Amino acid sequence: MDPFSHAIIGLSTISLMQPIALNNPACIGAVIGAVAPDLDIITRIKGDYVYLRHHRVESHSLIGVIAIALLISLPLWFIFDGAIFHEILLGSFIGVLSHVIMDLLNSYGVALLYPLNKRKYTLNLLMIYDPVVIVLSVYIILKNPKSLLEYGSLFGLFVGYLILKACDKKRLKGRLKGHFQLDYSIEEISVMPSTLNPLKWDYIVNARCHYIVGEICSLKGRIKLFHSKKKVWNPIVEKTLKEELGQYFKSFSPIFHIEIISMESLTVKLTDLRYRIRKDFMHNAYFYYDEDKRLITSEFQPFGLKKRIKI
Repeated sequence: MDPFSHAIIGLSTISLMQPIALNNPACIGAVIGAVAPDLDIITRIKGDYVYLRHHRVESHSLIGVIAIALLISLPLWFIFDGAIFHEILLGSFIGVLSHVIMDLLNSYGVALLYPLNKRKYTLNLLMIYDPVVIVLSVYIILKNPKSLLEYGSLFGLFVGYLILKACDKKRLKGRLKGHFQLDYSIEEISVMPSTLNPLKWDYIVNARCHYIVGEICSLKGRIKLFHSKKKVWNPIVEKTLKEELGQYFKSFSPIFHIEIISMESLTVKLTDLRYRIRKDFMHNAYFYYDEDKRLITSEFQPFGLKKRIKI
């Protein structure tokens, strides 16, 4: 999610426990904490290659949540005379945790178990900018619920919304299976929230010989197919995945396609199938080999079609 959304969610969460005030260090800690994990953007100083290696890893892990909460709480404790440390720590912890939970609910995921495991876990339920969650958060801030009934109702609305999204996702996954299983031997279907439209979902069908990428409408069930990419089996594929950039791409994307563009100059292309720019894909990697199949150079192409970083 964007920093503003995270801040609103963090503020609404702490407002259920503490009064919202500029002189309340627990409240301040919650807002700072709700934004702080995305400060891993400072790694972008060293380029997108380094940034994407660390984004939503260290600062979005369970250990990171505790460390960031402590780093926020200590200076606030010194700044505000008479402040109770454990209250500030709790507010900061709630803010950081709210950030990680919301990022867990969207498609990019978070490395919860780092450093034991760098895998990014995701529930693939919410968009990066989710209007329902923001409206609920703003309501909590403005109305400041006071009764147990109000607390329960708001919690029920949020949980009910997540259940509704999960059921919708399961329903559409079944529709996609019925649509494609006659023509393809399906191994797995991934359904992810759309980037901008809450009534649409992106899908990736992993079939035995193809990847099928497209979009499905939640209301009408209309299925759009944007790409059908044939899988390739070639010794150069295994070699490519062992290269530095190949290892990086495997850890970066759980669903990617490998394409041999030209057998003459032997160029291999890796494409992250999760994120699109219109009908093209956001993240790609290129590997250029000589006639003896020795790697000449490799390039990482993040966030668009123009930027290429030589590795």
